[in-house]
Amino acid sequence: YNNKTKETFHYEGREKAPFNTNPRVFIDTMGNPKKFFDAALGGQSVGVPGTLETLYRLHKDFGLLPWKSVIEPVVRFAKEGFIPSKRLIESLKKEKFIWENLSNNHFFNFIVDKPDLLVKNLDYALTLEKIIDNYKTFYSGEIAQNIVEKIKTSKKNPGVMSLKDMSRYKVKKTVALCTELRKFVICGPKLPSSGGITITQGLLLFENFNFLEEKDTFQKVQDILSFVYSQRDSYLADPEFEKVNQQKLLDLKYLIKQFDNFQKKENVKNSYSSRNHFNSTSHFSIYDTFGNNVTMTSSIESAFGSRLFVDGFLLNNQLTDFSFKQKSNNKLIKNRVVGGKKPLSSMSPIIILDKNKNFLFSVGSPGGIAIISYVFKTIIDVMYEKIDPIISISSGNFVRKSDKLFLEKNYFNIEKIKKILGKKIKIKELPLTSGIAIIKKDGLSLKGYADTRRDGTVYAE
Repeated sequence: YNNKTKETFHYEGREKAPFNTNPRVFIDTMGNPKKFFDAALGGQSVGVPGTLETLYRLHKDFGLLPWKSVIEPVVRFAKEGFIPSKRLIESLKKEKFIWENLSNNHFFNFIVDKPDLLVKNLDYALTLEKIIDNYKTFYSGEIAQNIVEKIKTSKKNPGVMSLKDMSRYKVKKTVALCTELRKFVICGPKLPSSGGITITQGLLLFENFNFLEEKDTFQKVQDILSFVYSQRDSYLADPEFEKVNQQKLLDLKYLIKQFDNFQKKENVKNSYSSRNHFNSTSHFSIYDTFGNNVTMTSSIESAFGSRLFVDGFLLNNQLTDFSFKQKSNNKLIKNRVVGGKKPLSSMSPIIILDKNKNFLFSVGSPGGIAIISYVFKTIIDVMYEKIDPIISISSGNFVRKSDKLFLEKNYFNIEKIKKILGKKIKIKELPLTSGIAIIKKDGLSLKGYADTRRDGTVYAE
């Protein structure tokens, strides 16, 4: 958000499938979709990385400090060391695939064996120093060559990424997806990030659908989430490869009619698995002295990505965000694998403005496909129900997809919810680890809030 011009932009740096990717890459020899970790590990799941290009473009457009000054503090951390967080240590203790796929595990072994000592990553420091000199080495120089070599020579699922795939990657900067609601304007990401469309759909319905009087906010939110996830599964994908009628999807009359029909269906079923969907990704929000705001979600997908480690960093497994199947009910799935295509994501960095385009609120979260639920719940709580943000963050999380309701462990009265929602809803308790980050305008001041479930923090100067 640019406070001077009152404009909000979207920097889209989604990872891309290598051009020569086989559309059946995630189908096994029997013709069935692979199990998640059979697909995620190794080189075939790695998309062309977009985060560095995004950060560089953002800095080029708006940065005031020299590029070197931005990165040097991280170089110092990598050289001098950092104390590993409890979350990182516990994640490594639970992790099994990284030990099987890395021939040289000394970096990760050190963290587990000596959690109280400073962790140094000299390979990463060297990578950052090269990026300071010329960030393009990551995409067309020595680092790019190392990435491609690591992917192609992976012992498990060797991939097909080429130097041409790396050098051709470009980030897209567009005007954000902004929609005027009753009291404010919501701005979010465009496709292939699905959060902008789905959360806007949800808020339009929350404001305008004529719900039955006996339904409370919790029930309304559940019904809406089930619907927007179904819309996501059916209609959203990389718009460069698939026709997506965004105007229709955000048309209020269309939404109300579709939602009404959806509500009337007695059995709405969708194949869905909770496999490692809810723990991935990172998010931060920043507000500067000029009144500008950045809200950014980034990820390597699974907690340790493809488990391929090169030049001090892990490579992503973003391509497993594609549908593993090509068809459903004899129709091509929009989010199917195609070379050069970007997989659909659930990232939902959101900025909310007043009707005069002044900043009010920014929010986002990690959490894989659950991000949409986390962020939608937070906006409803804080912007509509006027619940204190820290109370909202501290309350239990939930994810609703079709006839399945995932609830955060130890937060809900299951029997009470069963009575409210009926027996047809299948309820499962999980550790839904959100990482909500909020900046909220409060009169003339600003307040920041970080989720207690992760390593989030708030810092103001």
